[in-house]
Amino acid sequence: MDLNPITAATAAPTVDAPSAPPSDYESFLNLLVAQVSHQDPLKPIDGTEFVSQLATLTGVEQSVKLNDQMQSLRTQLALSAALSESSLIGRTVTVPSEQIELGPSGARFSYELQSPASNVTAIIRNADGVTVRELAGLPSSEQGLVEVAWDGTDDGGVLLPPGRYEVALATADTTGGYNTYASFEVLSLSFENGEQRLDLSGGGSALSSQIVRIE
Repeated sequence: MDLNPITAATAAPTVDAPSAPPSDYESFLNLLVAQVSHQDPLKPIDGTEFVSQLATLTGVEQSVKLNDQMQSLRTQLALSAALSESSLIGRTVTVPSEQIELGPSGARFSYELQSPASNVTAIIRNADGVTVRELAGLPSSEQGLVEVAWDGTDDGGVLLPPGRYEVALATADTTGGYNTYASFEVLSLSFENGEQRLDLSGGGSALSSQIVRIE
């Protein structure tokens, strides 16, 4: 049987032109105080202009306060997310993965077809890329996840050493791709490129948004 692999799916302000306020509230306030302190008594500041500058000062103050509040909110949200995800440590999660972890009692993984297929076969390879086991005759439904259990033996019935293996699907005919999923224990949390990630058993990692099941 020939199997075809499925494709895995600021302008600086001036005293006479306060319309472009500086971002620093204290700097703008100092400029306004200096302008009033050094104004010509014979040519006082126009009332309308002064009110406009006061309004600008108020706007700058509110903007500074808003920025402080937003930063505080971001910090609180990040802390809340970290506390929430820390509860996953020690739990087993199922995430998209082409890697499966073989333990003393075997391994299990899931797949999801994007279109109907026939003669679905899971091909399992070791770290060197060598095929060690083919699981043929798997369900071809494209509705939801299909669970697969592997006893950890090769095609000759020999028990393979624990560790990580790669899984791929192949079928005789298909018009779409597929997704594979595997279950791992969450060992810790870490940050990578500004994102909080779940460190998984076996050395992998995932985002909490990728979790499809928690056990």
